[in-house]
Parts: sequence; C-alpha cells; structure tokens
Amino acid sequence: MMLAIAMLAALACGADPDSGGPSPIRAFCIDFNWGPGGINGFAGPGVWADASPEAHVAWYEGLGCNVIQSFAVSCNGYAWYKGGIVPPQPGLRHDFLTEVVRLAHARGMRAMGYFCVGANTRWGLAHPELSYGTPSAPHIPFTREYLDFLASSIEDALRRSGMDGFMIDWVWNPGDTSNEPLRWLACEQEMYRELLGEKFPGKDAVTRERELAFRRKAIDRCWDRIRAAAKKAKPDCVIWLSSSHVDCPTVIDSKIFREVDWLMNEATDPAVLASLERMKGERTRLLQCVVGWGDQHDARRIVAGAAERRFGIYGFAKPGTDSLPLAIETYRSRSIASFQGNDRNIAVLARFFRGESLDIVTPQAPDGRIALLPETANPDGTSPVVMEGQIGHWGNPKDSVSWTIDVKTPGSFEIEIEYAVEKGFGGSTFEVRTGGKVFEMVSVETGSWRIYRTFPGGRIELRPAGKHTIAVVPSAKTPWKAIRLKAIRLRP
Repeated sequence: MMLAIAMLAALACGADPDSGGPSPIRAFCIDFNWGPGGINGFAGPGVWADASPEAHVAWYEGLGCNVIQSFAVSCNGYAWYKGGIVPPQPGLRHDFLTEVVRLAHARGMRAMGYFCVGANTRWGLAHPELSYGTPSAPHIPFTREYLDFLASSIEDALRRSGMDGFMIDWVWNPGDTSNEPLRWLACEQEMYRELLGEKFPGKDAVTRERELAFRRKAIDRCWDRIRAAAKKAKPDCVIWLSSSHVDCPTVIDSKIFREVDWLMNEATDPAVLASLERMKGERTRLLQCVVGWGDQHDARRIVAGAAERRFGIYGFAKPGTDSLPLAIETYRSRSIASFQGNDRNIAVLARFFRGESLDIVTPQAPDGRIALLPETANPDGTSPVVMEGQIGHWGNPKDSVSWTIDVKTPGSFEIEIEYAVEKGFGGSTFEVRTGGKVFEMVSVETGSWRIYRTFPGGRIELRPAGKHTIAVVPSAKTPWKAIRLKAIRLRP
C-alpha cells in the first residue's frame, strides 16, 4: 500500500517511479479558446461554461495523459474558476479548474492552467487606451498597469485552484510575429522611457534597432513579473511557455527561454528544438506540439523521435458540441488512417501515450493468403485517408502507406494490387516495396475513382516467418496524380 502511494505521488510531481527521474511529459488541452460567439474569433464569454470537470478528466485519462492543460483565464478574459479577482465565465456551472485539479491529482496527473498574455478581449474593451483594440492577435502593450493585473491574476489563480502551474501563450508585443511596426500609443511612449532610459524621440525617429531593443526589454519585464508572481504564490509551480515562433528576434537568446520551466515549440517542425537546446536553461524541459494545426502537424512522424530526443509531447484540439473531442473509444477502435486533421493526430496520441504500437499488424490467413486492406493500413503522412472502403485523398507525393504482416507460413507470393484512377489522372509512377525488393508500376486509368481494377505486381519472397512490411510509395519520376487504393493481395 505504501509503495502504491509513493508511486502515485511520484507521478503527481512528474517523476518516473522506475528511474527516479522526470517522466516523459504527455500533455493535452481541450481548447476553450475555440468556439462561436466571440467578437474576434475567440470563444465568447460563457461558451463551454457547462463543461463537466468529471467528463473532461476522464477523457484526458483515457487518452493516457499525465498532464492536463486546462484554463485559468482564456483569451476572452474570463476565468474558469470561481471567487477570484477575474470574473468567471458567465454561467459557469462548476468551479471548473479547481475541480479538474482535484480530480487530476486523484488520478496521479498534473493539472495546469492557462493565460494568454498578449491578448485578452475583456482587458482590451475595458482599457482601449492600453490596447490596439481586440483582434485575434497580440494587442496588449506590456504596461505597468497591465502587468499589475496579470501578476495579480496569476497569484490568485494559483492560490485558489491549486493548479500545478500554467501555460503562458502569446508572450508577444503587438506586431512581434507579423512584422508590423508599433503604433507608439501614449502608453508605449511611456514604456519606452521606462525600459530604455531615454526620452521618446518621436514616432518617425525610432530606429529599427531601438524598436527591437524596446520589444525585447518589454518581454523581459513581462517575464520577470510573471515569474515573480507565480513563484511567490507557489514556489514549485511549473511555468510553461508556448511559442510558435521560437526564431522571432524578440525572443532569440532571451531570458524567458533560459528561465522558464517548460519550453514548447507549438509550430509544426520539431527540428527547431535543436536550436532551443543552446538557448534553454539547464533545468528547462522541452516539448513539441503535435496536434492543433490540423494536417500541418504529423503526429506519427514527430512522436517517432520523441523518446530518442527526450522531448515532451503536447496537443490541443477544439471542443466538440458536448465540449469534448470524439470519444476516446472512437479514436482507439478505428485505424489512424481513417481520421483526418487533428483527429488523426489525436488517434496517434491515444496509442502513443499508452505505450502501444502505432502500427496495425495484418495476420496471414490459414490458407496462406494475405489481404492488405485499407482499414489495416499504416499511413506515413497526413494525406492518405481511409474512407468508403478505399485509401483516397492521397494528394501529397511525400506520403505513403504500408502494412505490417505477421507471416506464419513463409514462401513465395504473387502480388495483386486493386485501385481506381479517374479519366485523365493516370500515368503516376509508384513503387511497391518489401524488404530489399522494389516493384515499379505506373497507374492506369480505370474510368472513374469508383471503378476498380486489379493489376499484377510481381512475385516476392516472404521469408523467414515473422513480421514483414509492404509499402506503396509515390515515385519522383512522374508527377503524382494519386490513386484510390482498394487492396493489395498476396497469393502463395
């Protein structure tokens, strides 16, 4: 019993009970910033206010998370906990964040909140002289007034909700990521004097170098206030920075990169994490977002390198009509290739987070035949999609499909491939690969995307018994016009 309690405590604080070191971060967010009703694209006040903490925590647990990223204050400027200095979402049924934290801890998970630092619709409407308006983009100069409000909001949320930490998002001045010049509001002119220690020279006299120095110092000051407020309220809390532009000049080699607890690349290319290795602090942990930008994220490819490169994995997704994405059993009962966009990436995490294989294994039939069907295909890339009994929407020539076969009776096999090609779309070169053998084929028009024909593909040897892989890969020899693949059959 004592051992079980110790293991639960280790998981709650992020330790791996087997090694004593930090456990891999497996985090997800059902993103309440998405939804109808907002004046600027964000979810309006009160959208998702009836969400059930129990249902949400159960969904995260089913996914296999050890970190829940929920919300303290979302972009609309209203809180997801009750009784604080920030008004709660109108009609908030539950003390949502507080309950999520309690339920998560009971299941050995950490629970994080969220603050959108550079955008807050409620603040922008209440303080028009301290905002660029309320677009769905960073619009708040980091004035002393705003930082006082932000710091007090962070302290309050940590103390009231018990959350283990929080994500800070959009830590940008207006225009940092869009290359738009500052407007130099009166409040920004005062910030210029505070941050650079010199008189504001006039809007037309600010050089690009001085503007960059201003932007960097504004972010540094904002970070100092966030860190001081958070660690004062809860010294061991995790401050988690999400950045979709880690190469932006305003944050390269910045203090925030060195001092933040968790640093995440939200954008789609995990290769940029290599640049963060030299910029992060000794104790800073890196994460890569793999769900959120639809087909731009390819979770399957990204998570393949996560263990070796030792970075955490995170995803976010829009709530469904019941405030949740699809049911976990839906993601787990269907093949990864049957989903598109964020749902495909969530289906990857529903396996990866639980330590399960991402590949479906196709068995050999008792008569020795092997049928490679769409529902057992393993996609490489985001475009091949299983639907209506075939693999279609295969628009990207860099994407392929494969099957893992469990061969019980090894031997020689004839390949047959069944597909459809619309009139005018033939002539694509593709390869059928297995082991060291490659069969090159050129697609033949069948009359429409729904008229299927079967073509011979050659003879292969599958020896010895055990796992083998067969892949269909577009060739660079000709432009790829796609095929609709119905089946590959291997006959002894």
